[in-house]
Amino acid sequence: MKSKFFVDIADFELFDFHCHASNLDDFDNYLNRFNIGKFCLMPTVMANDFNNINEFIERIKPLKKKFGARAITFGCMDFNKDAEKNKELLENQKATMKIQGIKIHPEQGFKINKNFLKPFFKCILDVLGQDTPIYIHTDWPLLEEKGFRPNGLKATFNKIVSFFPEFTFIMGHAGGSADYLNIWKSCKKYSNVLVETSMAPTTSPLEEIIWRIGPERLLFGTNYPYCLPSSEIVKIFSLYQVSDAERKLILNSNAEVLFSK
Repeated sequence: MKSKFFVDIADFELFDFHCHASNLDDFDNYLNRFNIGKFCLMPTVMANDFNNINEFIERIKPLKKKFGARAITFGCMDFNKDAEKNKELLENQKATMKIQGIKIHPEQGFKINKNFLKPFFKCILDVLGQDTPIYIHTDWPLLEEKGFRPNGLKATFNKIVSFFPEFTFIMGHAGGSADYLNIWKSCKKYSNVLVETSMAPTTSPLEEIIWRIGPERLLFGTNYPYCLPSSEIVKIFSLYQVSDAERKLILNSNAEVLFSK
């Protein structure tokens, strides 16, 4: 039986823009229970994927084999290796997992410096192309010993976006816990920014984007299995003064459009 919230979600085939690989049976149950049509599989620091990309590839393989085109895979880079090594890493992930996006996590310890990042983004351009979406986890470790000061999106996510305006960037986890009330400002300033909704602490920052800019900038995500999909779905159906047509954009169509480029 399909789960029910304020409406029957069987009427809304979902595109989960942010989930992680788990036990194959558990993952299959999750897709069926919540009517997930397509989904983006992301590397995670919880499984040390960014430090062991080969293990990430092996964990993804059975899901790619079973779900085919339904499973859209995001790869990653190693900022401790040079550009040539990263080009090899991306080519391997493209060949083995058919990656269609890149995830960057602040725990990778890269520098927010254009000269430092430019060779890595050149690798993405050369191997995957300019239309490759770049997902950035935005709940930054705001610790001075890691090289970051607690000054939110403006000095972290937004700065990277400003360096590479030719790419589309996904703001992970609705801006994170440090600066979620200002995420609409990032969307207004940068037309190449979309926001993934998982872990948004309230509906208000998402509503602000919809009302000020438009629902086209939001991408539904669950962060499964680290968050409860039911809570993330209820959040979208709880959005105030948002139509079913707008919800369908967030829950499915916006992601479909992004990957149709």
